[in-house]
Parts: sequence; C-alpha cells; structure tokens
Amino acid sequence: MTARTSLRWRRTVVAVLAGALAFGGTACGSTEPEAGSGEAVTITHARGETTVTGTPKKIVALGNQWLDTSLALDVVPVGYIDNVSALSKSTPPWTPESLQSAKSLSSTGSVAEQVAALEPDLILADAFIADQKTYDDLSKIAPTLPALGADAVTPWQDQVTALGKVLHKESDANAVIQRVDDKIAAITAANPGLAGKTFASTWLASPAQLMVLTDPEDGSAKVFTQLGMSIPENLTTMPANQGRLALSPERVDELTADLLLAGYSPGLDEKYRELPGYAELPSVRKGSVVFLTTQEISAINQPSALSVPYMLDKLEPAFAAAAK
Repeated sequence: MTARTSLRWRRTVVAVLAGALAFGGTACGSTEPEAGSGEAVTITHARGETTVTGTPKKIVALGNQWLDTSLALDVVPVGYIDNVSALSKSTPPWTPESLQSAKSLSSTGSVAEQVAALEPDLILADAFIADQKTYDDLSKIAPTLPALGADAVTPWQDQVTALGKVLHKESDANAVIQRVDDKIAAITAANPGLAGKTFASTWLASPAQLMVLTDPEDGSAKVFTQLGMSIPENLTTMPANQGRLALSPERVDELTADLLLAGYSPGLDEKYRELPGYAELPSVRKGSVVFLTTQEISAINQPSALSVPYMLDKLEPAFAAAAK
C-alpha cells in the first residue's frame, strides 16, 4: 500500500474500524469540577507529555474523536474540526445540537493560525492532524493533547479517561465509559452466540480497491472484541500497512467472516454486491452483512464515545444474524 493510500484509508476511516445515543445527545449531565481541580494534570501521549494546570475553559478539538470526547463530557469546544462531517458533507446524527454554538474550522490553510485566534487554554488534536510539526506549533499556543499512543486509531475509552482527568470530571468520564460498556454487555447477553464469531471491517474505496482491517489490536476493533468476536486468521496473517490491507476486489472470497461490515464510497454499494464471489460469502448467506456509508464506516473506523452507541444500534440486527 502506498503512503497516499494509507493516509486516505486512515482519513476515511478517519475519515478507521467501530448517537442516537442510548444516553441522549450527550453522555452525561454537567457537573462541577471535582475536588482538587486546581491541581496540575500530566498526560503521557504519542508526542511526549503535556501538563495542564487548572481547569480549561476554552477548548479547541481538531478531529472527530477528540471532538466527540469533549461533547460526551458535556463540554462544547470554542472551535473544532469534524473530519467525519467534512467527508460525508453532513452532520453525523450522533452530534448534539449544542455544537452549533462552536466555530467550525477549516482543515486547509494554517490550522494553527485559526486555533490561535480563538485563544484556547487546551487543544485536542487527532493523529491525522497532529504530526510533529503541527503538534509543536499548537503547543506554542496552549497545552495540546495529540494521539495518546502510536496506534493509527486511539481507543476512545483512553481519550475519555485522559480528558476526564484534565477537566477534573473523572466521575463523568467513568460514567460515559460505563454506559457504553453496559450497552455492549446487553448486546452480548442477548446474543450469546457471538462469542467466537468473526467479523471483517471493509471499505470499497474504488472499483479496484477494497480496504480491509487486519489488526485485532486496532482501536476500531475493540468494540467487536468486547463482544467476543475476532478477525479471521486468514486476514490477520496477510501483509498489511498500519493494520490495514489493500485487497483486490477479485479476492472478496477472503472475507470469510460471520459478520461483514461493507463500507463503500458513494455510489459503490451495488458494485460491492456485484463482486465475483460476494454471493457465496458466509455473511451473505447468514444475512449478516451491513452496508455502511462513508459517514458510517468512518464512525466504525474512528470510534468515539458518541458514535459507538449509535453504530451499535445500527448493527444490532446483524449481530443477531451472525450469532446464529
């Protein structure tokens, strides 16, 4: 896979594998900062460490994972970039109306200049935005949290936990995570047959390119592993780039999973169904294929505290079919 292809996948995926939230437009009610809110908090991340003193009041969130994390903690940023919205050209249904009061920033031109104009006291920047140079530029403006680890997709739970510490809203952060965990537990209890079943998360990027998740440790795979599912071994052993494989569409028969997430670029859903061998796939025979728009596959690939519950609701019928 070329560097350009890898970046494109991450951005639609960012753009990589997971609302009408089970707990409403935001994950929890607003609470007062917890005791000790004046204490400095240090967060270790992919670029080193960031120390934040006091409780930030003006936050800028660059990228939908950090944006949704902030909103899940009932904090509306003063400015933001939502890459999922930009890619799909529509506001995701899991986004609360409160975001309308924030300023949407452009991902082109100088992001740092736009951020500086808002005079934030905390900047959150997803991995696809915060390369080393951008991180350095942003850090000169205000304390900045980039990706928390080296993985292409940060687990959303880690982001909620980290931001909860910084905002001194650790109880709220725990509640956000617990509510999603409870939803996953309910699906598991209703579908005990999911344990040991497999899933394949894919995106038909073009008529000649089918992207497939191969890394079970990727942040986008976590919700499925929590359900007791795994990626088929024939996929995990294939050579990949950052846990993702560019598979020739003629090899669609490699998608032997019980559950198939069939993401597609605009207008390619019928092309996906016409791929040679598609009709014989186990997931097709079981009725456990879910076709996902660019917005939806982005929510799977770059999961957040808000998008995961929404997508779980959408996938629930397919989970039931795959569990049989």
